Amino acid sequence: MNEIEKLIHPLPRTQEGVWGERKIRRKRTVAALAAYAIAMAVVEAVVVVYLRELYYPDGFLIQTAADIRVIPREILRLEIWRELATLIMLAAVAFLAFDRLKERLWAFVFAFSLWDLGYYLFLYIFLRWPPSLAALDVYFLIPSAWIGPVWFPLLIFSLLGVISFWKLFPSSEKKSG
Repeated sequence: MNEIEKLIHPLPRTQEGVWGERKIRRKRTVAALAAYAIAMAVVEAVVVVYLRELYYPDGFLIQTAADIRVIPREILRLEIWRELATLIMLAAVAFLAFDRLKERLWAFVFAFSLWDLGYYLFLYIFLRWPPSLAALDVYFLIPSAWIGPVWFPLLIFSLLGVISFWKLFPSSEKKSG
């Protein structure tokens, strides 16, 4: 084979070479997904900082869904739309990140987990809130207000984040690495 043929016909790839490329591509994809989820967490936390400054200037203390009634109905309606848009954005990047449905679902769980954990991290950085893991928070407004202690989503999404990260790397890739 002359030099031109070598350029035209690349060498066949070994199974290890193909897996190596897939592994690198998957790592980059998961890293990009993580970066997106963390950036979304910052945006979410900043919005909550604004809301708390506007509607809870004396401090955020919530016990029941009635405690969010200080926020005007029009603003709560916008908050529901913002939450829905956040879910759609997280689902869209998970959909774009992978080809198979199972991987897309795990990617969504991974992104959602990082987003939620990051949200609480950035709330703590920006506001020094929550004061304790037992503090009550509004988790979501869809379909209605979900209220509970901060430790619960931290526990659930820590576990789901680890499991989804693990599921995004098939065992054949784990063995070759």
